[in-house]
Amino acid sequence: MFKQSSRQSLQAVIVTVHELAAKDRARMFELMQSAYDAVTERQFLADLEKKDAVILLKDPAHAIQGFSTLASLRVQIDGKTLRGIFSGDTVIAERYWGQRALGKAFLRYLFLEKLKAPFAPLYWLLISKGYKTYLMMANNFAEHYPRYEHSTPTQAQQILDAFYATLYPGTYDPQTGLIETVGEAYHLKPGIAPIANALVESNPRIAFFAARNPRWRTGAELACLARMTLRMPFVYALKGLMKDRVIRRLQRISRLVFSLPEKRDQDLR
Repeated sequence: MFKQSSRQSLQAVIVTVHELAAKDRARMFELMQSAYDAVTERQFLADLEKKDAVILLKDPAHAIQGFSTLASLRVQIDGKTLRGIFSGDTVIAERYWGQRALGKAFLRYLFLEKLKAPFAPLYWLLISKGYKTYLMMANNFAEHYPRYEHSTPTQAQQILDAFYATLYPGTYDPQTGLIETVGEAYHLKPGIAPIANALVESNPRIAFFAARNPRWRTGAELACLARMTLRMPFVYALKGLMKDRVIRRLQRISRLVFSLPEKRDQDLR
């Protein structure tokens, strides 16, 4: 039976890294520890300082229940300057999984960045330690790489390599498309986003991710690239609207079906 979720909705707010209070940073690290093994506070804070902004997800009591870090960068290719927005550490408390507050806030951020130079290309850069992160890009962006449907075009590969060579010099391997650090890297805790055989068999995108990043369990990250367009937020909003309508329809059917036996019993009394 479908039940209305008792979870309270999260609200997104975007702040600069320098606006974060000490208690905010502590809570963010606490969330990182809840999802990842082998992550240290020193490593987390050092990486955070390299970012420009953070999407904070807060509950009605204003407690941080999720976040995603953001950084802007530019690269030069054939005399042209290309802009990219890099998504770093991203975590949401487990009880809030499935909410779309982060996706909406991130697309709004990308949209505003796109409007600063609407006729120039803007790219989203995402590193995937797990398949769910990869699906955030693959399921929502028409132009994204790498992808299972076909190999990455030469020009797109050149752009991808340029951005990630800038972000991860020495650890990004253009041959594999993976980012792997020397020593133990922080990685998803066992039981978070496991890839079961059924998922691989039923979803070609998950199968592709598992094949391209066979060492995801030990913290290897797949370098990904997507192109942002002005219509992207509207497509995302339409998909969300359609999904909500389907869910509401299923809930109505469920209530009708499960009320029938009760009504029949009442008629027999």
